[in-house]
Amino acid sequence: MRIVIAPWCLIAAALIAVRAASAPFAPMNDDQPLERLPRTAARVSEELSDRSVDLSRALRLARKYVRLGGDDSDPRYFGYAAAALAPWWSLAAPPAEARLLRAAILQNRHDFNGAMADLDAVARADPGNLQAWLMRAAISKLQGRFDDARASCAPVVAAADALLAVGCVSDVASLVGASGEAADALERIIAERPSAPPERRRWASTLLAEIAARRGEAQRAERYFTQALRAAKPTAYLISAYADFLLDEERFADVASLLADATRNDAALLRLALAERRLGADRLPEHVTAIAERFSVGRRRGESFHLGDEARFALFLQRDPTKALRLARENWRIQRAPSDARIAFEAASATGEAGLAAEARAALLNAGWDETRLARLAAAAQSAAR
Repeated sequence: MRIVIAPWCLIAAALIAVRAASAPFAPMNDDQPLERLPRTAARVSEELSDRSVDLSRALRLARKYVRLGGDDSDPRYFGYAAAALAPWWSLAAPPAEARLLRAAILQNRHDFNGAMADLDAVARADPGNLQAWLMRAAISKLQGRFDDARASCAPVVAAADALLAVGCVSDVASLVGASGEAADALERIIAERPSAPPERRRWASTLLAEIAARRGEAQRAERYFTQALRAAKPTAYLISAYADFLLDEERFADVASLLADATRNDAALLRLALAERRLGADRLPEHVTAIAERFSVGRRRGESFHLGDEARFALFLQRDPTKALRLARENWRIQRAPSDARIAFEAASATGEAGLAAEARAALLNAGWDETRLARLAAAAQSAAR
């Protein structure tokens, strides 16, 4: 018989565990970086040209590039990281740290099966590797495999790092019918850990802001997006998430101000153009052309990593609902996060097509979702298909 534990019970268990055995922050391993290196891409060629590089040096370079790639959402850095790991890249069983970095690179490329295979191997060899478990939970959540995501959080809870444990469990619980409890738990643990490392506070505050935004709690979301932006240097992901919130709140001038200097990032440029469409900005045609070319270049390289954003671009900026629906359907086969369900509902509403919306709605209902905005969009898609 299968035993199902309510999501709020898991959150409570995480809180009890970390409070019973909490400890000050310590690196997850001896090589974990404690500060961000300067972004000097000009040295990349020189750093990678040394063919005598040993494993230790290769790992340092790869860690740096993965960190920069994550902060900037720039796939070039992940390419540099892969180049640094070239002598070990094709090995069936590379050293554990190389394998973890390879998983991060594969995750960025949306090769989730490859990333999970590496993460499972790392976790088997080193069950205390929290980074592997957190990455595994994130991929499982993105694919809509919430039981697997919860299971991946269990070793993090056992390690009793408060922000990591409650953040991991609450992030998953927020998608399976316990978003209110998840938000409250995160809010308490953030308040109780004012001296936590800045990047962890940024991460936890971002999670809480996104949960609040999905629940329609605009003031709470604004408060925690602001905290995240101030906690540490904002990542490209955080800036895009905040821009999405501002777009939903119809604060289009604030979006334009936030993203004015971020146009090198594809996600930021898309969100800027969405705001400019509502503002009637003069540069909108230029930006629409630039976005279309970037997607085209990615396709020519064989990349299709951002199908959800491409569907959003097709629907709202190219005014092509049929293309948007095709892209949203392709995206839904790979990713099943709230944003993926959202573009599925929006494209289905625009075309009157019932299949994709019904599939997305069934998946979310099965998970026990309880988000206000998605509920409205699901109802609109269902109505449009009649």
